[in-house]
Amino acid sequence: MFAPATSITAKVFRFDPSKEKEGHLQSFIIKTSEPLSVMTILAKVHDLDPTFACRTSTCFKGKCGSCLIRVNGKNVLGCIELVQPGEEITLEPPSHFQLIRDVVVDFSHPLGAQQKYDEETEQ
Repeated sequence: MFAPATSITAKVFRFDPSKEKEGHLQSFIIKTSEPLSVMTILAKVHDLDPTFACRTSTCFKGKCGSCLIRVNGKNVLGCIELVQPGEEITLEPPSHFQLIRDVVVDFSHPLGAQQKYDEETEQ
């Protein structure tokens, strides 16, 4: 009989332009026996390390696009993307936006985050 998984491993992109020239991945173990949204995982990483910069306030309906993030190489909406206990994921800033710090990007790009997400997922 297998014991149920009790954690999610998140390898999170870290980058502080005031201290580094290039970013790196840092691993965090998130204790959970329930599936978590990527946004919840980001909030839990921030709880473990308050220096981690991320956006956590979103509509949680998959509509505004402010939670766009790259998970395992694919841009997704973090508020609706679920991760199961036992999974290992890599979280990086979404592509096509200027990096500010860690996984925070400048969404003032002329193409809105939701529109860019829609275009990328249609391919």
